[in-house]
Amino acid sequence: MEHGHQHEHSIERERECVTGVPIFQQLSDDQITSVAKVTRPIHADKGGTVFSAGEVSQTLYIVNQGQVRLYHLADDGHEQVLRVLNPGDFVGEIALFTDEIHGSYAEATATTELCTISRASLTALIKTLPPLALSLLGALAVRLKTAEKQATLLAIPDALPRLAGYLQELSAHRTGTFDLPMSKQDLAAYLGMTPESLSRKLKQLSTKGVLETVGRRQVKVINVAKLAELAPE
Repeated sequence: MEHGHQHEHSIERERECVTGVPIFQQLSDDQITSVAKVTRPIHADKGGTVFSAGEVSQTLYIVNQGQVRLYHLADDGHEQVLRVLNPGDFVGEIALFTDEIHGSYAEATATTELCTISRASLTALIKTLPPLALSLLGALAVRLKTAEKQATLLAIPDALPRLAGYLQELSAHRTGTFDLPMSKQDLAAYLGMTPESLSRKLKQLSTKGVLETVGRRQVKVINVAKLAELAPE
């Protein structure tokens, strides 16, 4: 069940949506049109539900504008953020291969526009567009690598090296300022920490001369070597 509001079908709107998605950017103009013809945009307000755990997954969701967070709910109501989807990111590809039930919730964290493609339409596209199949496999490989890194970080009992390892990867082992891909509250949940603990650890890194926080969503790495010392091997 799609919770977002579906817009009136307009091929130009869908073309705009599709051309901004990395997995479609290797396609020709005619192939882009083929994808656009089976794409439907939906809108989700901030805080709106895109899909819920327990629902049947039969749709590929691609973020065009805005942001969506994916999270699990534990029995005690605690949220574990799995991923945050920014423009060009997608979810729902498992529906291509099996009848899957969503195990997580997807919630818009800002006013969001998504492209949606049904399972039947995407399967047909993959059969006729080999470049799309290769792009999708490449994106899934990156997704798997990211999930493995998150699992490795969550296995570290100490929150400081857990945070240092995440920031090291995000900064690409360089000095300079970069944007956090999610809110600090969601980042805390992603790393298995409380927001209060995240704030304390960021202050600790700042005190050590490792980094500075710039505004609400930016971090400036000052000392790469010190960050590497704190990060796990």
